[in-house]
Amino acid sequence: MRQLVQPLDQELALAFEPLRRLKAPELIAARIRDAILGGRYQPGDTLPSERSLAEQFAVNRSTLREALKRLDAQGLLETRHGGKTRVRDFLQSAGLSLLPHLIAPEGEVDLGLLSDLLELRVELLAWTAGLAAKRREPEGVARLEGLLGELAAAEDARARQELDWAFFAALVELSGNRVLGFLVRPMRAVYDHNLALFEHLYHEFPLDDHRAAVLAIAVGEGEAAAAALRRYGQRALGEAA
Repeated sequence: MRQLVQPLDQELALAFEPLRRLKAPELIAARIRDAILGGRYQPGDTLPSERSLAEQFAVNRSTLREALKRLDAQGLLETRHGGKTRVRDFLQSAGLSLLPHLIAPEGEVDLGLLSDLLELRVELLAWTAGLAAKRREPEGVARLEGLLGELAAAEDARARQELDWAFFAALVELSGNRVLGFLVRPMRAVYDHNLALFEHLYHEFPLDDHRAAVLAIAVGEGEAAAAALRRYGQRALGEAA
């Protein structure tokens, strides 16, 4: 195995271990991303040279460049004239694809960001319910009713969690707004990436608000549908606090 080469700047350098078997550039990107999100690199810091990083990971430079391009696309890095790669202020530059990794970087939960996420989910859920009532179709309403039955029969928290997201996805489809899916899917990825953080919300899962929302959607009462799911979301937000 090739020897780990220490970069010249010891204060900023990361002690990356060589990869025993490279599966994909995503693995390198994930290592560097976690180091940035964990605070070992700050906005404006310069990464070690491509040669140094390639030697640390024991990969060729083309593989490393592909990993860096992924991080650039996520808004974490920028390569300036002259070849230096700097860390960006990801809170200003990153998009939704980074969200799943921001909630608990290196295992430490960002409670403020978690609260922001749940708050956004409450409002999106309510707004989507109102739109679904406006654009309702019998097949979509029947799908929601079927999911209510599955939720009532679910016996464990993980199953309820999965079905609750299926309910949200069905609402999005019924709303007819395709852009909503681009907002909701990254939020779902946050939950999937941090399942244990949210599981306690589903140990007890009353369905009164869900039922009220479906009834309101079925008769086109958007405000009532939105209010019902806002109640549900705010209750979950309070339990998560």
